[in-house]
Amino acid sequence: MANWRQCKLGDVVNLKRGYDLPHQHRKPGPFAVVSSSGTTDYHAEAKVKGPGVVTGRYGTLGEVFYVSNDFWPLNTSLYVEDFKGNDPKFISYFLRQLDFGTRNAAGAVPGVNRNHLHAMDVTIAPLPVQRRVAGILSTYDELIENNKRRIQILEDVARALYRAWFVNFRFHGHQDSQRNASSLGNIPMGWEVAALRDVTTKIGSGATPRGGKEAYKTTGTSLIRSLNIYDYQFEFSNLAFIDDDQAAQLDNVVVEQCDVLLNITGASVARCSMVPSEILPARVNQHVAIVRANPRYMDPYFLLDSINNDQNKQKLLGLAQGGATREALTKDTISNFLILLPPRDLVLKYGELAGPLHSQRETLNRQIQNLRRTRDLLLPRLLSGQVDIPTMK
Repeated sequence: MANWRQCKLGDVVNLKRGYDLPHQHRKPGPFAVVSSSGTTDYHAEAKVKGPGVVTGRYGTLGEVFYVSNDFWPLNTSLYVEDFKGNDPKFISYFLRQLDFGTRNAAGAVPGVNRNHLHAMDVTIAPLPVQRRVAGILSTYDELIENNKRRIQILEDVARALYRAWFVNFRFHGHQDSQRNASSLGNIPMGWEVAALRDVTTKIGSGATPRGGKEAYKTTGTSLIRSLNIYDYQFEFSNLAFIDDDQAAQLDNVVVEQCDVLLNITGASVARCSMVPSEILPARVNQHVAIVRANPRYMDPYFLLDSINNDQNKQKLLGLAQGGATREALTKDTISNFLILLPPRDLVLKYGELAGPLHSQRETLNRQIQNLRRTRDLLLPRLLSGQVDIPTMK
């Protein structure tokens, strides 16, 4: 660790509070608006020259975002005003390792005081090592971003296929089909409208084991929570685990291969994905419902794409927001939800086409998790000098 220096964080960077930009003052443009949770909007004007590094000042503490181009940091964030000769990309990784959560300012709303951060004791690598470290870690991030783009393409193709066949009715042989009136509008002859309870074998949610988060284990049976479920995407990073006894108490919500998972409470209500096969065996807690396709009527990929279809998603959100207290979908609401049911041979044909798309997405998402895991294992060792990084001559 020759030439590494011990100093205060304020000797490495200068952090500054972001700027107000109310929604009504924003104009469409190319510049990222960056908050404590990352890029949330775009604006016609930039406030800071890129590249930049932003972290949360309120709300999301400890998350750090690298911004390649000029941008507008919001007042809920702190951004690096001066890198003081350090490599910006390296600084984005370096700040991720600092425990900002312990530097909360006093008050009811979690926040950080930049003066407290500037006073933190740190050890910083010399600039040539910074560039090598940033290059190594950036390789992982670039692979992750490339996989994300490929996943988005696959998702777009699946959505377009569903929309073409089951919204615009441009399926094979559609030229000869006649239409009948239904509760969902005019539909091709021979198609039906069905409640989810009639085309599924299970609709149900689970519970949180007694003791809450403190009762979770580091290994065991996966416990799927709402923070794991996004539309078409499963987030592995916060997956909880329970032991055999806890799992036995949730035997009524055993997750099976190709189960569709639907968030039923809170701000993430109606988010929907399919369970990744590698996390089985698994259970769900009370905020997630299992919706299991009945193979007599339905392919699971058709069920997944039906729920995630834009029109059905908006209907589910409307039903959830109609509750008296908070956003929620009840078992009865889900069971009675109406979807279009084409003839079984067409549903199966759709599954043959959509299934490989979703399987590829799952493979790419699994690669992302592995890349993140490797990067996150390397990151503290590289930043602390535990791994020798030769400099380029």
